Amino acid sequence: MPAAPLLQEADGNKLSYVVLPGNESILMSDAMAKRSWWKAVEKGTPNSFWWGGNGQRFGWQDFQQGVKRQIVNQVEGHSEICTKTRLAENLRRYANEQKLDCCWVPETFVVSAGYNEGGKLNLFKKCYNTLQDLEGPVWIVKPASRNRGNGIQVFGSFQDIESHLKAAKTGSQWVVQKYIEKPLLIGGRKFDIRSYCLITPDHKVHMYKHSYIRTSSTAFDLTNLEDRSSHLTNDAVQEKFEHYGTFEDANKLSMEAFQELFAGQFSVEDDLVPQMRACATHAFSAVLNKLNPLRRQHCFELFGLDFMVDCHHKVYLIEVNTSPALYRHGQVLTDLLPVLIEEVVQKAIDPCFPAPRAEAAAAIKPLHGFDVLIDTPSGRNMRRTISGSGRGAYNSTIAAAARAVRKTNSNSGNPENAAVARSNSNTSGSSAAVATGSGSGSGDDDDSAAVDRSLQKTSRTNADDSTASRAAPAASADGLKPGISVSKSLVKAGSSSAAAAVYQQNLVIRTMRKTNSGLAAGRAAFKV
Repeated sequence: MPAAPLLQEADGNKLSYVVLPGNESILMSDAMAKRSWWKAVEKGTPNSFWWGGNGQRFGWQDFQQGVKRQIVNQVEGHSEICTKTRLAENLRRYANEQKLDCCWVPETFVVSAGYNEGGKLNLFKKCYNTLQDLEGPVWIVKPASRNRGNGIQVFGSFQDIESHLKAAKTGSQWVVQKYIEKPLLIGGRKFDIRSYCLITPDHKVHMYKHSYIRTSSTAFDLTNLEDRSSHLTNDAVQEKFEHYGTFEDANKLSMEAFQELFAGQFSVEDDLVPQMRACATHAFSAVLNKLNPLRRQHCFELFGLDFMVDCHHKVYLIEVNTSPALYRHGQVLTDLLPVLIEEVVQKAIDPCFPAPRAEAAAAIKPLHGFDVLIDTPSGRNMRRTISGSGRGAYNSTIAAAARAVRKTNSNSGNPENAAVARSNSNTSGSSAAVATGSGSGSGDDDDSAAVDRSLQKTSRTNADDSTASRAAPAASADGLKPGISVSKSLVKAGSSSAAAAVYQQNLVIRTMRKTNSGLAAGRAAFKV
């Protein structure tokens, strides 16, 4: 059921809105100008709609000051999914609770610089050594909460990563993530996919049907990890280089143009999009009970999601961004973004503040680019379960979303079973375990012992699965690779006293991902 319309405030005959500057705020101003029942006012003036699209923070202490109703384009608690460290930790917890593998996220470690420098990286070092021969030595290091490529560096050795963290500000948090060394390339160049999700005032999560491609300016080169133009696709990074726009208009491609490049190899709609939707479902399900903790009824937010695709056409969620860039660089974004923002208004604002006259509403052409991804309970039921007891409609929604993704068969492209559509092969899987590690203080020896036991189990698993991988059928005729099998259960490592000691700061998730060697069909890696 749609959210019930809110009563309109009497301010003359129009409602008032504030659009703060930055990040092409004219897109929102243009959308609101089409609505004759609204008028723009200056910042600081009582208003019924507040838009801060450039990362501005809304002062919740001023919420609904001077008006009966107010809607805001910010969801409290969004740092739980938009901060790289919090996203990693929430995914760990969610995977544990829902008995899932996070095989759709690269191995990720959350570390704090300057504390127990020799011991806190023990867990990561073991993972690094394990994956070095399987997938290569390259990892990417990101500051916890910066965006647009700021502070990101790529390293090819554990020693370089360790030195970088030692030189960082003491106490600063960093994400150390396995670099995808064999990405799918466009003309030999790296790319990623930007998509959008919207949380509306009725607490539903929607995903936009129309994504786009962001490309790099120079050839992908693992021998030169310092070349940001080769390894970072962020527009804020790429636009600074002389080759920006040489191959594509503003380094952007529509999904239709992208499909033409890979016609006959895979289907974007059938193979990639279902994986992207499943990734997004998991990511938002992981934080639903932390977003909007006071269950305010009048807030919404647009998020930008970044995905990568490897050479096996497997999709990975890289990060989720608040205040996604809305600059109309190139024709692709010139066409896409105004329509996107117009539909954001239609989905988030118009149901709460509908047109007072039928003729005014008739002037707005309905758009249908957003699909409901997660249909949460009503705000009333959500407030009943705010205690976090694990019972009630809201918490049940998280489990239901996870079950819905698990239920999808291999032809959906679901990253949980990670089978690419149209691939009919079957590969064996192994159990994945969730463990955690503090990586500091007296718990270091316990951490190492726990990981050693996991590695021993992994070795046995890999031996079994390598035999299965040799018997696996070849790629299908259309060029798609065989499906990637993942485990069906997670084993909690906190059952023993030794493992319980490591449930402190760093969190480990064993996941599996396919590699050319074939061993990774059952290979276990680690997340912190």
